[in-house]
Amino acid sequence: MAGKVGRRLCALIPVLLATTASGAAPASRTFIFTNSSRDLGEFRAFAKIASRLKPHGSVQIDIGVLASKAMFEMPPAWSAWHEYAIFNANLSKFFPHPQIAPYLPADWVTKNRELLMAKAAILRELGLEAALSSNDTHYLPEAFFEKYLHLRGPRVDHPRRSLREEFTYCVDLAETRDIIASMVADMKRHVPEIKTILVHTNDSGTGLCWADQQYSGPNGPAHCKRRNVGERVRDLMEAMHRGAELGSGPVTIRLGGNFTSREIDEIRRQLPPDTYLSGRDPAHIDGRNDDPATIGITTQINASYPVLGLVNPLAIFEALERLDDPGVRTVVINTSLSWYYRADEPVKTVEKMVDLVEVALADPAHGLLPRFNKVRQIAARWGGEKNADRLFEAFHQLDEAFRLKQIAAPNYSNLYAGVSMRLLTRPLLIRPGDLGSEDEAYFLPHVFNVSREEARLDYIDLHGGRMSGPASWEDPLLRQSLSSALEAAQILEGATGAPEKEWLELVAIGLRMWSSELRSINNFYFAQRIRDSHAKELSGPPLKPSKTSTFAGDSDYLLWNEIQRAEYDNTAELLSLIRNGGLEMIARARRVSDEDVFLLGPDLAGALEHKRRIMRQHWLDVQQYLTSPLK
Repeated sequence: MAGKVGRRLCALIPVLLATTASGAAPASRTFIFTNSSRDLGEFRAFAKIASRLKPHGSVQIDIGVLASKAMFEMPPAWSAWHEYAIFNANLSKFFPHPQIAPYLPADWVTKNRELLMAKAAILRELGLEAALSSNDTHYLPEAFFEKYLHLRGPRVDHPRRSLREEFTYCVDLAETRDIIASMVADMKRHVPEIKTILVHTNDSGTGLCWADQQYSGPNGPAHCKRRNVGERVRDLMEAMHRGAELGSGPVTIRLGGNFTSREIDEIRRQLPPDTYLSGRDPAHIDGRNDDPATIGITTQINASYPVLGLVNPLAIFEALERLDDPGVRTVVINTSLSWYYRADEPVKTVEKMVDLVEVALADPAHGLLPRFNKVRQIAARWGGEKNADRLFEAFHQLDEAFRLKQIAAPNYSNLYAGVSMRLLTRPLLIRPGDLGSEDEAYFLPHVFNVSREEARLDYIDLHGGRMSGPASWEDPLLRQSLSSALEAAQILEGATGAPEKEWLELVAIGLRMWSSELRSINNFYFAQRIRDSHAKELSGPPLKPSKTSTFAGDSDYLLWNEIQRAEYDNTAELLSLIRNGGLEMIARARRVSDEDVFLLGPDLAGALEHKRRIMRQHWLDVQQYLTSPLK
């Protein structure tokens, strides 16, 4: 289990970071926290908790966060893919070059810069450092390329998910690299606390010319088609380093994103000093480009979203077992929704993550039994000695729940299926196309799909593809996953007199809500399979059943009724959890206008009430199209 969990954790971190300069004497360990907060009060509390690790090394917090969406990037016709990328930060959105600035809203850029500077001031006050996420090279407005025709680089949007093509500039041109170097210099002059730049490319609206992994396929201007990708990346990285030196001093750059193995092999041979490929241990030529060993730990946010607050001590202690390795210089602590910049864990959960790191630092040990002993130790700290054994069991069951879910239904993504497909809040109907626009208005505009009809009629259309699931609705492994989560919740609820009783009860609610969301995904998946198998009947006129006696009716009639009832009851259960403390453990917009494809609206209870009401109104629809029993 150890190796598998460790690999899963590494995959969840947006980019594996490193800050040790090549060839330098061993430096103090660095702890880097992800963060996408736009509330300075929350950010200060977050930073204070992170600063507990200062005795063990330097602490960096990612401050590459936009103050608000780049709404000017949205086409006149709403585009799900653009909304996906609309929160992505990059250099030009804080300190745009003079050639770019006229094409960005000046007041919006000012607010981004003000948020960045305010966060940097807090870090300076607390003696902390900064990291900067930068999705480069991000696409630019078409008006920019109308002015600078020669700078147009590759198309970087997703043709199956976008309603308008988008382009970024060509980094093979010296003029483009000079623009980038200038923006890095400006950034570093204003925020010298930035010690690491995290570059993410070939994804999310960013890209390089002729990259194999571009969503539109390799593309770009003819003049750079034959250029080696390693040269292209080297020149881009050198431009960023040059800009940092012109600003206030050197940075470490971590490059992540979508590259093929062939590209990685070419890139790694040509990386400049202090530049690393995320998650890669490249064979070095002259000692400069070894990827310093990095540990990544995370909450369950990427697996449980929109449910917050779930921490898996077993998995975290496993990942931290390499802390006593002198080659490990960097620890990444991920407490935000990776790549989407829409949600962070509550400060109390960040505090618990730091608790776990401190325990691991104080007691380096390897193997299953020492790991279990650490979980028992933290269980005593959070729950008191009298609850320690039972809480250990709860955390073991939590780990088991997520492990089994990943085996049973790896494609049941809570983020995608639950939120961006809105299975969590939309009604489950045998004929969803029968709904009027008023009944669809609360969920349909927020379903990720370029086709409104596919969004309405296909519950398992996953962003233009199709979701897959287990072989049966009552898959044994999935049921065991759900049972483990609920057993853990029950134990946590029973921790009377625990020092952290209030927090443990919220974790229990979170586990119940995660289980509810997972059941919804499973219900919709198999409901759609029934709809697929009866597409002909469902597209025709209502059925006039025969008078022939039948115990079960149509083969799928009873199963549909069972799934329909299960989803209705599941929705009622989730409503109860939300009204009894669960709402604070759900990532959601604070204003109606901020709801989007990847962020639920503020009135989640209202959305679930809509769902329940519509399902009851359409309870008998199935018997108009599938044969009911006649006993």
